[in-house]
Amino acid sequence: MSVAPDVIVVGAGAAGLSAASVLRSAGRSVAVLEAHGTIGGRARTVRPAVLRGAALDEGATWLHQIDRNPLAALARAAGEVLHPAHRGGHALFDGAHRLDEPEEAPGERDWHALAERMARGPDRPLSAVGDALGGDALGGDAPWLANLEMWEATIIAAADADLLSLQDWHRNRLDESDLRPARGVGALLHDLLGPRAGQVRCGVSVRAVDTSRSGHVRVHTDQGELVTRGCIVTVSTGVLRDERIRFTPPLPTAHLRALDGLPMGLLSKLALPVAPEARFAVADGTLLERRLEQRGEDAMLLTLRPDGSPMLTGFLGGRHAWSQAGREDDSLAEARERFAALLGADALRGVGETGHASRWGSDGLFLGAYAYARPGYVDSRAALGAPFGNGRVMFAGEATAADGLAGTVGGAMREGARAARAMLRML
Repeated sequence: MSVAPDVIVVGAGAAGLSAASVLRSAGRSVAVLEAHGTIGGRARTVRPAVLRGAALDEGATWLHQIDRNPLAALARAAGEVLHPAHRGGHALFDGAHRLDEPEEAPGERDWHALAERMARGPDRPLSAVGDALGGDALGGDAPWLANLEMWEATIIAAADADLLSLQDWHRNRLDESDLRPARGVGALLHDLLGPRAGQVRCGVSVRAVDTSRSGHVRVHTDQGELVTRGCIVTVSTGVLRDERIRFTPPLPTAHLRALDGLPMGLLSKLALPVAPEARFAVADGTLLERRLEQRGEDAMLLTLRPDGSPMLTGFLGGRHAWSQAGREDDSLAEARERFAALLGADALRGVGETGHASRWGSDGLFLGAYAYARPGYVDSRAALGAPFGNGRVMFAGEATAADGLAGTVGGAMREGARAARAMLRML
């Protein structure tokens, strides 16, 4: 590994591939180093044998904010088929009793209106909105408060409401224009952005980045050392906070503070096979949601045969997901239990006993799904993306997105391109 490229990009997820694409199009030489055996990072489409080869997005599942999502633009230019992301029904349960679905949950409008007002004041946890509406009194005017917090924080932000910055939540609210590629977000990223990024050296782990010698950056890997003029690091804040890459000199205080304010959240996804001939009390594509009795209660959302796929999928996030990191089979068992609790034990006859689960929390290359901002750290995303090492090193990824697309593939791509343009100016 003695070649000296203009720029080294660490990580071949959405941000790294986007950065490499911009640099290559400007005529610069780039070496992309990826510790995993394939590209895509946390956008990964798999076809497990246990699911009879059906496509499953383990991580990024939908294309958000279509009007400014660069992957959506690539997909449309390539003539890819994009479907509305949420096409099925929504079944609400109180225990095993199915409820009539209202257009919006009672108290939802008041919650959102209050959240908007409070977000303009001092930063605080998102849970402060619920506290102001009556706290744990889930009867009265806000009987669905726990579910609202589950959706807005635990599922969408991958962190529980008492840990999440209200202002960061507000800055990164997404509209409902989500689209889903027919063959998966991970496959789309791999096939459309991968070739633009050029060759990626997979299976190469970066151990250290050294900017102590003026004018150069030394990147130490498990396969040798590379010397370059600039370096863009796109690994997760989980990897950075765990100090799996050493920096010489040490990271600036502003970057260390930003990392302290941007821990990784966890949203885990699972899937169990469903027999083609099996029939259930709800239609295919239905999202199953149970009314929560307490704020912060463990929850799991289930979807039966999403978009016709032969599976039952589940999402769980926040503390609940972290509690099962490293023992993902427990999540599969829980999904079966919850499905039976809603539709009856007989419903399990059509659902497999084993399935497939994502492992973002226990995989040492990621250590989480995506970053969230703690209360009081709402400006940490921009701070983390600032250059350091005499302007020759930058972090980029979904965690540094300060434009309202944090935690998304589109945001990561935009951040990779931003870092690449800054690197071109430095060069």
